Amino acid sequence: MYTELIAKTTILIERCNQSLIRMEDVKKNTDYEADFYNEVKPYVDEVMEIADRWMQLANDWIEKEKPKHLHPNQIDATHENIQLISIQGFYKDTKARRFKAMYESIMYVLESINKKVSR
Repeated sequence: MYTELIAKTTILIERCNQSLIRMEDVKKNTDYEADFYNEVKPYVDEVMEIADRWMQLANDWIEKEKPKHLHPNQIDATHENIQLISIQGFYKDTKARRFKAMYESIMYVLESINKKVSR
């Protein structure tokens, strides 16, 4: 019934995991310099295309199913945080603690949706 929502959620979980791994790798590699137009922008554009559709689907699902512990404002915040970590994962000056807090917040919402929708 909500197969597209589950698929988009799963893809976003994978992309957020990639962003976390990239951020950790960038922190270790002192010589790395992100190429905005060839590396950062195409990746963020791809992620945000998925995240934009996911946000529509998630808000529709929340409106219809009214899950107990998920609200539209969480979906909006998660959407924004996905964009932020997609970008920040490429840069050495990213604050690791803040990045990981955003990552954990995103994962909580995405995994909650996967669990609740899959029932």
